Order: sequence, then C-alpha cells, then structure tokens
Amino acid sequence: MVEPPSLEKLVREFASLPGIGKKTARRLAYFVLNRPRENTDSLTQAIAEACEKVKRCSLCHSFAEEDPCPLCKARAGSKSICVVEKFSDILPFENAGIYHGLYFVLGGVLSPLDGIGPEHLHIPQLIQRIQDEKIEEIIFALGSSPEADSTILLIDKLLAHLPVKRTSLARGIPMGSELEYIDEVTVLRAFESRTGI
Repeated sequence: MVEPPSLEKLVREFASLPGIGKKTARRLAYFVLNRPRENTDSLTQAIAEACEKVKRCSLCHSFAEEDPCPLCKARAGSKSICVVEKFSDILPFENAGIYHGLYFVLGGVLSPLDGIGPEHLHIPQLIQRIQDEKIEEIIFALGSSPEADSTILLIDKLLAHLPVKRTSLARGIPMGSELEYIDEVTVLRAFESRTGI
C-alpha cells in the first residue's frame, strides 16, 4: 500500500520530533487523521498559536509569551541563578517549590561528537548576566553526564575572575535503591558527596 504524499509528509514531520521513531510517527499521523475534523483544527490552531506567541526570554532564554518572562520579572534582584540545560528542566524546581531564585537556560551542554561547542550555547549571555546583576551564587543543574561536567568546568573557568559562589546539585543513590544494583560511577559520586548525620 502506498501512502498519499500528504500523509507521508505528516509522518516525516512527526518522525522529526525527538524520541519519535517512524512507527510511532505513523501511528500519530493515523490517529490525527482518524479524529473528527474539529479536533484536528484545534490541534493545528494550538501549534500555530504557540509558534506565534511563545518566544525566548531575552534574560534567561526560557519560553514565555512576554519579555522578560514572568519569573525574571517577579524575581528581579535575586542573587542566585540556577543554570539548566533546557526549559523543561525548570519545571521540577518550580513544581516542588524548592527554589525561588533566577534561572538561565543554557541551550544544551558541550558535546563535540554532536558538533555542539561553546559557540552553540548561551555561555556569554550567562557570564554577562552574572556580572550585570551581581549574582552571588550560580547553581549548576545540568545533569550528570560527562558532557554536563565539561560544560560546568568551562563555565567555572570563565568565572574564575568573579567572586561568585559556584555549586551543583548533589549526585548519588536514588531513594529506595539497593547498592548492589547501582553503577560504580554513581556509588563513587555518592561516596565523594557524603554528608554528616
């Protein structure tokens, strides 16, 4: 069976999304086509509206419909900034209500194998914001990959001349885990980051 060209195009568009393979893309395309027309119209309208209205905040590079974003406006004057890889990394902090400072979306981490170098990240804007707003603490929340570690090391080196405290999220053994199932690197990091009781 040969799919119509417009259906093939829809499958290709879905397949271009992260984490969506060809089979899932085809299922999504069929699902959309099987929906009543008014449902597909509302989906199309929601995508178009989001693409039109949602922009990057000029201060933190997160998504917002206004510039600066509501968080940058509400927390202006805060002296701590949490650096994350992507916008969705902000949500766990906000949902938990554990952090009330500023954020900065770096736009990724260094990954030479993927062709992502320092020039592809918002590092210069981060350094400038730290200087302009006299930030006292930078909290790195970039994950625990070697790429994230090298990104943190580069930024740390670039901040060497500034009197700003630099911290990163603790790493270790997840709650409810058994040691025998934990990989060596996680055990090592947990051991190195041990705290008093």
